[in-house]
Amino acid sequence: MVDSDSVPGEPDIAMWGASGSGKTAFLAALSIALNKARDAGWRLIGENPVSRTELAKLRDTLLQARTFPAPTEALTHYSWMIIGPAAQRRRWWWPWATHVAKAPKFKLDFLDLRGDLYAESESNIDKKALVDSLVKSRGLIYMFDPDREARVGDAFKHLDAALHEVAGRMLVGDEFEDGKLPHHIAVCITKYDDPKVLRIAMEEGFAERDPGDELRIPRVPEERVPDFFRLLCREAHDHNAEMILDLIEAFFHRDRIKYFVTSSVGLFIDEDLGRFDPDDFLNVIDNANGGLTIRGAVRPMNVMEPVIWLGRMIRPGAMRSRRWDG
Repeated sequence: MVDSDSVPGEPDIAMWGASGSGKTAFLAALSIALNKARDAGWRLIGENPVSRTELAKLRDTLLQARTFPAPTEALTHYSWMIIGPAAQRRRWWWPWATHVAKAPKFKLDFLDLRGDLYAESESNIDKKALVDSLVKSRGLIYMFDPDREARVGDAFKHLDAALHEVAGRMLVGDEFEDGKLPHHIAVCITKYDDPKVLRIAMEEGFAERDPGDELRIPRVPEERVPDFFRLLCREAHDHNAEMILDLIEAFFHRDRIKYFVTSSVGLFIDEDLGRFDPDDFLNVIDNANGGLTIRGAVRPMNVMEPVIWLGRMIRPGAMRSRRWDG
């Protein structure tokens, strides 16, 4: 997202995470999530022909090919625009009448890259481009993959390397005297649809079902997500993962951190049953070619929410309607 004070072409929202943490799938699911939330009035469009083509490819991979985008192997730049609903406003000199204000528009410039390059010691152009994007941004999306952590356990290494690169660039001077990075950060726990992740949430008492949700999907309440995140870190292959949450809170202001439990494809819902079945919720299955196939409808969970939250935090005046013009 770029405001009038930003240098053109430089992203205000950046994302990172270990290789395979779900960054590309998250991007593919973003436009689907916005389209499904029609009442909210948000849309995602590509700002240029290349971005429009890539957006269509990502979306079609999930919806038509019913599989996942290939992992990022090279620097990829997405330049998209989120357009929100126009607000109703009142003028101070004519308070009994309303008029439709200009619809908010927010630029999303994502630089995506194979995540493990953050932890490589040698210098490379792609790594520098990603670090540059983190430094110049004021909104961050950090992807944490519990499944990968249980098998490989390298999230702490990647996060620690990236944060120290950014801190070394931003905190050595006097611009940020409080010693904290100035960003708002959305910490996204990915792959909630993975049976190992969902079962931990249910068996440890973190997941609750909203009686108002006709699908009865168990979700982790917002206030409990940090504790769920800490539990998943303790379950990781690498014992250092337990320090991830502490590392994030050491570098960022606590009131600028928000945690989300996300899934790019959501849970499987049997159409005949019409609601969540704890014995049949797997929406991603192995196929005959050794890959993965999306079994049912794509229902992104908490994919658009981190982006919209970051927009509200970065540019609060543009994301809310004002009562009076003047």
